[in-house]
Amino acid sequence: MSADTKLLIVEDDEALLRLVASNARVHGYTPVTATNSHAACAALESSGVAAALVDLGLGTESGFTVIRHIKERAADVEIVVMSATTSVASAIQSYELAAFAFVPKPFDMDHLFATVARALEHRRMNLDNQRLMWELHVINELGEDLRRSLDPRDLLDRALRRLMSALGARGGSVRLQDPITKLYTDIIETCPAEMDELWSGPNAVIDRPSDRTLATRAPVVLPDLQALLPPDMARSIPVRGVVSVPMLVGDELLGALSIGSSQPDRYDARDEQLLCIIAGQIASAVQNARLHSYARLGKVQWEATFDAISDPIAVFDAQGRILRGNAALAAQLQIPITDMRGRTCDDVGLCGGRFPQCAVGRAVSQHGSRSEVSTADGRIFSVTTFTITDTREGAAVVQVAKNVTEEIVSARRLRQLSEELAAANGRLVATVERLKTTQAQLLQAEKLSAIGQLVAGVAHELNNPLTSVIGYAQLVEEELLSPAADGGRTSAHLATDVRRIAEESERAARIVRNLLAFARRQTAERSPQDVADLFTRVLALRTYEFRLNGVDVEMAFERGLPRVLADAGQLQQALLNLVLNAEQAMRGRATRRLEVGASYVADAGAVQITVSDTGHGIEDGNLGRVFDPFFTTRDVGEGTGLGLSICYGIVRDHGGQIAVDSQVGVGTTFALLLPAYMPTAANEELLVAHTEQGERDYVAAMLAGWGFGVAFADNASAALARYRAGNLGAIFIDGGIVAGDVDAWRAARQAKGGSIPLVLTSGAAQGDVAKFGREQAVALLTPPIELRTVRAAVQAALSHDDFGDGRADANETSGVDATPAEAGRRTGSTEDSTSQSGVSRTGEYA
Repeated sequence: MSADTKLLIVEDDEALLRLVASNARVHGYTPVTATNSHAACAALESSGVAAALVDLGLGTESGFTVIRHIKERAADVEIVVMSATTSVASAIQSYELAAFAFVPKPFDMDHLFATVARALEHRRMNLDNQRLMWELHVINELGEDLRRSLDPRDLLDRALRRLMSALGARGGSVRLQDPITKLYTDIIETCPAEMDELWSGPNAVIDRPSDRTLATRAPVVLPDLQALLPPDMARSIPVRGVVSVPMLVGDELLGALSIGSSQPDRYDARDEQLLCIIAGQIASAVQNARLHSYARLGKVQWEATFDAISDPIAVFDAQGRILRGNAALAAQLQIPITDMRGRTCDDVGLCGGRFPQCAVGRAVSQHGSRSEVSTADGRIFSVTTFTITDTREGAAVVQVAKNVTEEIVSARRLRQLSEELAAANGRLVATVERLKTTQAQLLQAEKLSAIGQLVAGVAHELNNPLTSVIGYAQLVEEELLSPAADGGRTSAHLATDVRRIAEESERAARIVRNLLAFARRQTAERSPQDVADLFTRVLALRTYEFRLNGVDVEMAFERGLPRVLADAGQLQQALLNLVLNAEQAMRGRATRRLEVGASYVADAGAVQITVSDTGHGIEDGNLGRVFDPFFTTRDVGEGTGLGLSICYGIVRDHGGQIAVDSQVGVGTTFALLLPAYMPTAANEELLVAHTEQGERDYVAAMLAGWGFGVAFADNASAALARYRAGNLGAIFIDGGIVAGDVDAWRAARQAKGGSIPLVLTSGAAQGDVAKFGREQAVALLTPPIELRTVRAAVQAALSHDDFGDGRADANETSGVDATPAEAGRRTGSTEDSTSQSGVSRTGEYA
């Protein structure tokens, strides 16, 4: 027995009182003594007595009076009566006053205190029963509160207030975990404001009890908060004893429930246990309320979604009756949605027959189906019917009908349009073929037009050698038929005349060959050509006109020029068009000088051809239009307006550039840049991938002109396939190709280890494409694409200094930094394409 258990001893015999008190201490009790009822009542009020030993004989007072006073003030105190009389009546009266036992005097002390021990055990059992009854009452009332609401906040408020009232709490709080953020927040908070300063904000002194509970998932009891605080703060806090318990549903922690009392040591283990039980009930109620809320919200959302579907949907039972349907079905039947239940699938009319020989009937007994059903008003529905078995009504059939009238009509129209498109495509193909034929004829016609201007001069050039041939032939004939009397000329003289006949004949034949070579239709095959030789032959065809019109020709061809990969006939036609254009411009001019030349431009890796005249010049307003088809400033009948346009097309097809600079009254200069053929580049094959054919062909022509092998791709899949196949020196790829699937290109580059250099040809790379370029590309080509920038990009990609032509300029700069750290830097030209010849205005390279 605990020494803290106080035992009240009421006895008027001083000696016996001391004896019993002494034995009480021996048996582990704390005695509280009194000799009369007044002293007994005073001791009872102040000492918290658990049991009392009361003598019935207290002088003038009766022990029964003391018993009554004790029971009135503390009904839970157990009383053991000591009496010197053995009267049965006294014993009965003692028991009637709720005394636990009647011990007659004289008594054995061990027997007396054994009786006291039983009395205290009886008291403990009574108190436990009272506590259990009280706890059951609290739990029942709390359960009733929880059943009255499905709103989590409302039921938490009710439960906390009920709990605070039952446990005499000064404040309380409930913290719950948010289902979405998983953070714990205060749902209900009734603690005094002064308490927030202890565990909230930057000046917090102690941890919040609920924080410890949430961290450990275990109850936390703080007997007295004052013991944890500095003295100046401890005196002012309104809450002393605190208990916090977890709110668990199974293994799931929903939150924490906390209450606090203004009394220290207010809550013991029994209060903690009760609070845990109640917290579990509250957590279950909150969980149920949430589930109910989710279910209700899900039902509302499901019904809203069901009705929002524009296709008619119906659910039938095994007898073909409608269990439920959506708003679209009600609209289809033209009835209120509330009137659908009880109607049959025959009323819906989308089963293709009468029940049970219909889609619904077959779905009940066999399996689902899909069919097309036409209604009387001409609409066509694609109907899907299938069975579900987990409904309260048992097996059910779901039928979904989709109005496909427009789709079917559109499909039929599409087939018709496809057939019409195929026919139109056939006509377009035929038209394109005719256009190609017409284009070839037009080129030939322009060439013949130029030949017409050559005929007079060629005829004069032929007459001179033919006159010599005829004259020497006649002299030889006369000498052979009629030898002179003095023996005539010797055989050596005759052989000289015959040799002159042969030489003049070869001269005439050469003129004819040049003319035929220019006039005949040429193949599209290209081969290395000597620019100086081609230009010299073109000028030879105009020698007579130059003399006739007083045109001085100055030629300046740099020695050791690289060859260009070209179609000789097309290149001659372009050069002749420029010469004829210059002659026409110089008509009526006092000074007529034609300057032609060719030189190597190192930074472009190209041969530059210039044709300059002292003609009337071109006005600024017309300068940008000179390469437009059919544009001419000549009088009607003097030209077709196709010469410079054809020249532009030929140069661009060869991967070159043409530019014009002119000053009115001074003259005009045309400059051509053509890639210099470099056989050492033939070992490298480059991939050109571009969505636009014009740009793709132009870049490919440049690369082929330098001697590279070129592969083509016009879409991302073809480019990726060729890239993965390998054996490429470098790839020139458009941003549009990369944008199709940036991730696929990154993966392909990673698989290859980035070993194949990449040049990005895009003027507006953004987002992922721009990032890809910065990460992967050695150079970025931006429009307009020119020989200089492409050559610089090739140098950066292949580490070629000058493609092996032997003419590298020691001072040239490529404009591209090919180091990995600077990958992706833009390339660009800082000067005009004709800067080597002093021309400042460039043509427009589309």
